[in-house]
Formats: sequence, C-alpha cells, structure tokens
Amino acid sequence: MKAIVATDQAAEAAGITLAVRPEPTPAINDVVVEVHASGFVPAEWEWPSTWVDRSGHDRAPAIIGHEFAGVVTSLGYGTTGLSPGQRVFGITDWHRDGTLAEYVAVEARNLAPLPGAVDFTVGASLPISGLTAWQGLFQHGRLQAGQSVLAHGAAARSDRW
Repeated sequence: MKAIVATDQAAEAAGITLAVRPEPTPAINDVVVEVHASGFVPAEWEWPSTWVDRSGHDRAPAIIGHEFAGVVTSLGYGTTGLSPGQRVFGITDWHRDGTLAEYVAVEARNLAPLPGAVDFTVGASLPISGLTAWQGLFQHGRLQAGQSVLAHGAAARSDRW
C-alpha cells in the first residue's frame, strides 16, 4: 500500500515521503480500515511517539496522521460491534502507524460508526478537535451533569460570507 512516512525529525516537512509499506493485518481487537479521508497535525513532528515506540525503539520511517474516516475491511480476533463494509471514523494510538495511508490497523475501541449523512472528510476532521473539546469541558473544566456551558463566539452571520 502507499503511505506518507516521516523519515527525519529535524527535516520536518522535507523529511516526509511517499513510500510503499505492507498492508496492515489486524491484531486481537483490531480493525483494518480502508482510509477515505485522513488528518495530520503539524505538531506530530514534536511528539516523541512519532519517532519511538513505547519501548523506546526507533519507529522511523513512521506513517504519520492520526484521525481518519473510512470503511472496515477486516476484523481481528475478538473484535465485536463492527463489521466489514461499515463506515467508521476514529483516531489511532500515537505509538502505532498512522492514517496517511491506504489502510490502517486500529483498536476497535477507538472507532465509532460514521452516520450515512456525514461525508468522510467531515468525519476525519472530528476526532482530535472533538477530543480536545471534550478534555477542555470534562477534564480541565470539570463539567458535571446538570451544568450548562455557553459557547460564546461560536456562530457566524451568513450575510457576511
């Protein structure tokens, strides 16, 4: 499969290239997804997990990108709740190969069904920004059931577009 890989941390954007990599196989509780849309956060150059795995071993060249939307192609042993052909969106573990590829293996718990009315590009744009908003509200803001939130400045007037 084709994938965008990071080869040199110091080179930043100049250190990425298109490469041919093996198609992933699903581990226990994994799902392989054919990627239809994917996102990349430029800060990934600075994340240690882009360059080393959990054991500290070098990962370069590493497939970059972590949020995506696509269609399930296969399930790993023990995976439940998803099926081949299903539209999904989600986020990959930082220490695993990412989503700027034709296929990605991801833990099933990091996926959600993508409603039919939502296109793949919109679905791929949600995971990191949605997780950031959730963390802001619930972890940092300590929002509790019954409380209200005012999202100030979150609307635009259509007559100004």
